[in-house]
Amino acid sequence: MITELKSKLDKKSLKQLEIISTGILSMRGRVTMLGISRWSERISYKTIERFFDKKIDWLSLKWKLIERVIGKEIILVADESTVSKSGKVTHGLGYFYSGLQGRAIKGISFLSFSLVDVESRRAYPVFTKQLRKEKKGKDEKVVKRRVGRPKGSKNKNSSTLRLKGLFRIVGWYIGIIRKVIKIPTLQYFVYDGAFGNNGGIQTVRRNGLHLISKLKKNSNLYFKFKGKQKKRGRKRIYGELIDYENIDDTYLKITKVEDDIEVKIYQFEALHKKISGALNIVIIFSTNLKTKKSTHTVLFSTDLKQKYHKIIDYYSLRFQIEFNFRDAKQFFGLEDFMNIKKRRIHNFANLSMFMNTLSFRIHKESGFSNYSVNDLKSFFMAEKYTPEVLKLYGKKVDDILIHNTISRIANFSLIHGDTG
Repeated sequence: MITELKSKLDKKSLKQLEIISTGILSMRGRVTMLGISRWSERISYKTIERFFDKKIDWLSLKWKLIERVIGKEIILVADESTVSKSGKVTHGLGYFYSGLQGRAIKGISFLSFSLVDVESRRAYPVFTKQLRKEKKGKDEKVVKRRVGRPKGSKNKNSSTLRLKGLFRIVGWYIGIIRKVIKIPTLQYFVYDGAFGNNGGIQTVRRNGLHLISKLKKNSNLYFKFKGKQKKRGRKRIYGELIDYENIDDTYLKITKVEDDIEVKIYQFEALHKKISGALNIVIIFSTNLKTKKSTHTVLFSTDLKQKYHKIIDYYSLRFQIEFNFRDAKQFFGLEDFMNIKKRRIHNFANLSMFMNTLSFRIHKESGFSNYSVNDLKSFFMAEKYTPEVLKLYGKKVDDILIHNTISRIANFSLIHGDTG
C-alpha cells in the first residue's frame, strides 16, 4: 500500500515511512521517536530523527492514499485542536483554548483539513498546520479622536475586506489544497461558528467554494425589501427585521416530534448588514413539550439554491474531523510526541493524521469485518511477536502457517474477535 506513494516520495524516505508506520501500528505505550525506534528493528533512532527533519509533501501523500477510496460527493472541513505541552522551548508554545477542558491550556495548537465522504460519512485528513499566537507589539500611546465618522472617509465595500489572522491562514491553505486536489465536485467548505461572519465568508468565496457555517442565535437578519422603491435617493435593500419567535409558517419546511422534543425547521433567504450578499438561512427550533423550554440554531450557506436538509447534513458531518483528532491522539502519537523543533512537530502531526487513512485502508483491503484501530494494532503486534516466539522454540517460520498462528494469537485481544 505504501508503494502507491512512490511517485510522491523518494525510495529511501518511502522505505523509512513504511518501517515507521509498521512500528506505530505494532507498538504499545507512548508513540514518540524513541518509542518508534524501539519497535522498529531495521531503523535507528538517528535515522528516525533524519526522517522527521525532511521536507515532506504530506498533502500529496495523503491525497494519493485517499483518492482510490473516497466517493464522489465530498465536502472540505477544517477545525482546530489543542495538544497539551509543558516546558518552555517547544515551537509555538502558548495558551490555547481546549474544548475538552473548557478553558485555555498550555500547549500547541493545530489546524487540520479533512475531506469528508458524504456517502460513507468518513473524514480523511489531508493537511495539518501548526498555529501560533500572533506576537503583540510594544504598547503604543493611543491617540483619541473625535466621536463619529472621520471627515472625508468613504464607504468600504465589505466584499473587498482585507483578511487577517485565522481567515488569512485558512484561505491560503484552501487555495493550496484546491490546486493539489482537483475535484470538480468539491463545492463546499464547512467550519464552525468562528466563520459565521463576513471575514469567514470572503475567505471561502475568494477560493471558489461555498461556505456552510453557523451564526449567533441573536444575529440581526433582514428579509430583502420587496416594497415600492422611492423615485429619488438610494434604493432600499433591507426589509423587515426577522423575529425568531414569530417566523411566518410559509418558511416552515418540516415539523417532527420525537421523545417529547418538537423540532421545526425553517428556511429562507436573508441579509445581514455586516455581511456582503444574501445568505441561505436554516433555523432549527427544538422545544421540550413537557417543560416548554425552547432553543434554536441558525445555520447558513452562501449557496442560495442549496436545500435545507443538505445544509444540516453537511454541517453535522463537520464533526467527523473530531474522530481524526481522537484517533491521532489516542493511537498515533499526536498527544505523545516530544519534538520541540518546528519541522519535526509539523512532520509528526501530519504523520499522526496520515496514520488515520493508512489504518483504514489496511482495514478495507484486509479481512476485518469491523473497523477498529485497537484490533488492527493487536494484529500487527501479534505479527511482530509470533515469529520471534517460534524462533525461540526452534520452529521454522512458514509464511502460510504463520498467518493462521498470528490470527489465532491476535484474536485474544480483538474487540470484534474477527480477523477474516
